[in-house]
Amino acid sequence: MNTLGEPFYTTKEKGTGLGLMTSFKIIENHSGLVKVNSEVNKGTVFENILPKTQA
Repeated sequence: MNTLGEPFYTTKEKGTGLGLMTSFKIIENHSGLVKVNSEVNKGTVFENILPKTQA
């Protein structure tokens, strides 16, 4: 959990470690928030919260 979204950190053989960081930055640039809740042997939930805007 401590390295979540850290650039170039990956556990995959062919990964770049940029996917979550990019996603976090896009959401942040739209005044959003990412909440992460993880439980061992149960799973992980990512909650992406973005502000509502007028169309």
